[in-house]
Amino acid sequence: MLTIKSMSKKEKKSLAGLALWLIAGVAMIIMGISAVLNRDKAISAVSNVLGICALITGLITLAVRIAATRLRGAGGFDLDWLIWLTAAFLLFNTSLLSKLGKIAFVIGGIAMLLEGVRSFLAAMKARSENEWYIPRIVFSVIFAVLGIGIIINAQTIFESMIVLAIGIYFIVHGTGILYDWLGRVRYFRNFRGLEK
Repeated sequence: MLTIKSMSKKEKKSLAGLALWLIAGVAMIIMGISAVLNRDKAISAVSNVLGICALITGLITLAVRIAATRLRGAGGFDLDWLIWLTAAFLLFNTSLLSKLGKIAFVIGGIAMLLEGVRSFLAAMKARSENEWYIPRIVFSVIFAVLGIGIIINAQTIFESMIVLAIGIYFIVHGTGILYDWLGRVRYFRNFRGLEK
């Protein structure tokens, strides 16, 4: 029977690693589910973490670009670090990020509404020549109604999509970790004591 006392040091380390692997996978799934259920808290919490990551990436990229410019001359200075710092600024200011997201969805809704109106007018113009103008009219009206719905609910849709994406990412990533964990457990059980 397998007990902790009968294990070697290497096996104990492997077992501790498996325990941490399991905790990480379960924690990721729990975080994903809680992110989907608690939309407002998830946006601010994840935005701050991603903002720190973007800030660090931006500063490191800036340092690399400065070092590369000193070696090659001023002609090769890229501005990708500025994108990272801008992303960090937006992620730290979630209200500004929400407003920009809302504007983007309002623009998308207006585009859908205009496309629906254009399709409706084109279908009405072609109704004498084409027998299939009724489905085109139906689809153009659906497009226009969807555009209006997106314009009215732009901020809610933007926030919901971000939280849904975050939640799905954590759940999928946690499930992947648990799948890898199962493989490692099988390996540990089958080959325990054989590693040199």
